[in-house]
Amino acid sequence: MAVAVSYPGVYIQEIPSGTRAIAGVPTSIAGFVGYTARGPVNAPVQLFSYADFERNFGGLHLDSPLAYAVSHFFLNGGASAWVVRVAEGAVPAAIGMRTMAGDLTLTATAASEGAWGNALVLNVDYESANPDESFNLTVTEFIDRAGRMVPARTEAHRNLSMDPDAATYAPTVLEADSRLIRLTDEGAGGAAAGMARSGPLTDAEIAALDDNARRLAISIDGGPFIEFDLFGEGGGLATLAALRTALNTIVPTLEPANPGFSGFSCAIDGDRLVATSGSTSRQSSVRFRRASIRSAAARLQLGLAQGGREIHGSAPTRPAQSGTAGVRIEDFDALDFSTDPMTMSVQALDTAGAALADITVVLQDSGATPPVPAPTTLAEARARIETRLRAETNEALSRASVQTIGGALVLRAGGADPSVRLDFGGTGAATLGIGGGGGEFVNVAGYRMGSGPDLTAQVGAVGGDDGAVPDETAILGSRAAKTGLFALEDVRDLNILNLPEVNDAGVLANAIAYAEERRAMILIDMPGNVTDFEGARAWIGDPANAGLRHQNAAVYFPRVRMPDPLQGNRPRSFANSGLMAGLYARTDAARGVWKAPAGIEARLRGVTALDYALSDPENGVLNPLGLNCLRSFPVFGQVSWGARTMVGADALASEWKYVPVRRIALFIQESLYRGTQFVVFEPNDEPLWAQIRLSVGSFMNQLFRQGAFQGATPQEAYLVRCDRTTTTQADIDLGIVNIVVGFAPLKPAEFVIIQIQQLAGQSQS
Repeated sequence: MAVAVSYPGVYIQEIPSGTRAIAGVPTSIAGFVGYTARGPVNAPVQLFSYADFERNFGGLHLDSPLAYAVSHFFLNGGASAWVVRVAEGAVPAAIGMRTMAGDLTLTATAASEGAWGNALVLNVDYESANPDESFNLTVTEFIDRAGRMVPARTEAHRNLSMDPDAATYAPTVLEADSRLIRLTDEGAGGAAAGMARSGPLTDAEIAALDDNARRLAISIDGGPFIEFDLFGEGGGLATLAALRTALNTIVPTLEPANPGFSGFSCAIDGDRLVATSGSTSRQSSVRFRRASIRSAAARLQLGLAQGGREIHGSAPTRPAQSGTAGVRIEDFDALDFSTDPMTMSVQALDTAGAALADITVVLQDSGATPPVPAPTTLAEARARIETRLRAETNEALSRASVQTIGGALVLRAGGADPSVRLDFGGTGAATLGIGGGGGEFVNVAGYRMGSGPDLTAQVGAVGGDDGAVPDETAILGSRAAKTGLFALEDVRDLNILNLPEVNDAGVLANAIAYAEERRAMILIDMPGNVTDFEGARAWIGDPANAGLRHQNAAVYFPRVRMPDPLQGNRPRSFANSGLMAGLYARTDAARGVWKAPAGIEARLRGVTALDYALSDPENGVLNPLGLNCLRSFPVFGQVSWGARTMVGADALASEWKYVPVRRIALFIQESLYRGTQFVVFEPNDEPLWAQIRLSVGSFMNQLFRQGAFQGATPQEAYLVRCDRTTTTQADIDLGIVNIVVGFAPLKPAEFVIIQIQQLAGQSQS
């Protein structure tokens, strides 16, 4: 647009250059579809190493050709792959988690289907930033190692909340952060009115409040903090009761339309102040913090930072703590240890309630030699219990966890069985609030996914199942449902398709059509029963396989022999599509997509032998039929010795005879398809055509300079036309712009002919 001038002077106007750089698309991102024992079903997962595959899909499995193909892909130079797991009837493991009141509050489900989830154990504790509001969840995956279940990996999720409005809402956090489980909120009732409790206060401390300490800041039900004066300047409060009255008078008037404020109440519990919200819900809360000036929060011990307690309305809907949780002890000095001797019995109980071990912990015994004095702190009592447990031989006791959380003792059985629980009795247990029916909660040591019995807070286990190995039709899947091969619909970059060990001609024909649609190559595995030259020649010539002859498909013979880590590293026969996809990627990175993935540089990594050793004459029969051969040569080892597509048979005389020619054509097509989107809806005339010629020409020239085309000059190597000769007025009227791009591809030197002539000596005159 022209600059709108208004005053004499110099104006600056930026004018677009009209250049649009076209970037080349990736050339060797592989897609694998098939069965694995673990991982999300029909959901593509991008991997950048075999370690990623192990983390997401569990590693090698004897029933999973895909697992070996992916391993061979990365071994041979692959850098990026998409994997789709297909499994018939696979079920994720699950377990229900109850509140301490017995209501089902959360269902934990394994992140993907499979029996692997049956080895997950969940531990819940309240040792969080606020033990009266949030909880911690630890997820541990166990694996069998030499007959013993040992932890393989662990996730710790801290300070989770059951408040759906909280940033730490447990199901949301686990959805984003956990690789092992997902949580479903079952909407358990039991939500309470939020409250705040002060520390112990005396009337003298209240009377000592003055003008420098007379303000508080309060938030109710998650709203903003509001500051207020407890009394006017020069005033004061004489007693704790007077403070309660002041709060009951002032707070409801701060936001009278808010039920949390209007129904606010303050009471005295012993020597503590208890402030309660007027609402009852998972969002209900009362929070205090320091006022900006003249704050009284520290003196009144109101707010977590000042030594008070804040009990959220969602707290009763938290899953129950693992292990046995005692009653909170507000004042340890008030406990009665006069019984002499005072002991505590500890039992480890199995799922049927039978005692696995039973010991006695001495808390006080004046008649012992030497005497055992009563503990003076909760920490000392905890240490005494822990010391006694460590001396036991029973694993449930010797490896038990002993903690003090929120002023209460919490003990969790150790050992391999998370369904074991601890029970306590005796005068010592009753005194410490850990046994004797005084409000303690006895739970399993850990929630066991998939196989845990209905016991205490653990309920409704659903066993994980690997499902059956799918048939080849299921691997193809449904486009409408985006299953199987069509789960790759939403994957943008995909260049090499692999359906390891899929041999059904109808399924492969559909897969080839999909590969053509995606501008990708597909590598086909020959059936495992094709083991010799005659079988290979019969297979490639079988009319039933005529539908596989496509320019986007390639097949290699014979199968390869590689060590199998699941069979003591003994070599066995494998399909070669995953390995060849890795070789394609390695060649692309080293030389470019225009270089044939064949020759002495195309060594097959990890291959110890080939299933069949082809001779030169046999190779000479199969190659003209469009069947690529893998060969074994001295010094060079096992190499790829063919670079033809499935239409590469001499009799077909196809212009797409060679793999590198077809692949660079697909590369150019996809790059230009994406890189010319800017043309759509632009004015269709010479300025646009010039811009197209510049952008496309720059892209093609870059390929020429990299050695992708024949010819000594750009004019010999490629052409780009977009002008009046390609786009007529009729085309313009129809909204069409025509771009003609041509290139002279490099073709591999399959046959090297050396002419040798013997020169006879001749006399010279």
